[in-house]
Amino acid sequence: MQALLFVKPKPEQLTRLQQQFPAVTFTTDQKAASKAEIVLGWDKSLTAELLANQHLKWVQAKSAGIDYLPLTEFKAKKIILTNASGLHSRYIAETVTSYILMENRGLRAVIKQPKTWLTPASLETREQTALIFGTGKIGCEIARYCHFLGMQTVGVNRHGMDSHLIDVFDQVITTDTFKADGYAASIDFLISTLPGTAQTVHFFNEQMLQQVKPGYTFINVGRGNTLVEADLLKLLDDSWIRSAYLDVFEQEPLPAASPLWRHGKVIVTPHISGQIPHFRAALYPLFANNLDNYLSNKPLYNLVDLQAGY
Repeated sequence: MQALLFVKPKPEQLTRLQQQFPAVTFTTDQKAASKAEIVLGWDKSLTAELLANQHLKWVQAKSAGIDYLPLTEFKAKKIILTNASGLHSRYIAETVTSYILMENRGLRAVIKQPKTWLTPASLETREQTALIFGTGKIGCEIARYCHFLGMQTVGVNRHGMDSHLIDVFDQVITTDTFKADGYAASIDFLISTLPGTAQTVHFFNEQMLQQVKPGYTFINVGRGNTLVEADLLKLLDDSWIRSAYLDVFEQEPLPAASPLWRHGKVIVTPHISGQIPHFRAALYPLFANNLDNYLSNKPLYNLVDLQAGY
């Protein structure tokens, strides 16, 4: 049995894998794309070869988002897909927290007006509410950080409140409720962690962005294609939306000509919210645990629903 590792392990990590799983041959040689049963990570340039591989049974993604993978083909070929959900949660939550504090302490205004001595307005974090789209591991971790800051948290998902969320969110509403009725109370931050699926493409259009009262900050750390960027810019110019902090974009890298770079109410970060200082040290234990389960015919962690796309 062969496992192709697109995330190159450190020597000690490879040694541990070889000792723990002597029946598996681990390689980083891309020639194995045609015969490996297991793949860690993915290489888009080898997609055709990987999909033609009749031995391929399981792909362990290195990220939580998996919209860049050929999910339709995986489903047709019955290839198992697991993601790295949970690994990036704390780091994304820390980034969102930094956005919140930048806005509330007036740092956006200072950054956007260099060489200008000014006293920006400040906001009281403990009096604020965050509306968080997506109540998975990332959304929950963001809610915990918001609670630490003294904020109220409202989650939005497909099913509403459940026992896993009751200690994390002050309230949870369904996506259908939001679409139909919006959210009546004032919010200060609308935070999206939505994955990129057929159902979420351009979810945040002008209509949806106006389903809450004006004056809030929009934060996107989910997927760029969930937002209609032109509609966001219009609502920023109309002051319906106070400001925006964007880490993900429909086109990446974000073109230099994009007005988002230059807009005074927008802070752009280049898809870095989930960066992990010691990524391989976090990823390989997850891979090893899943590999152990795979070889033992036990359920895998972070199994992706290929129909739903997450």
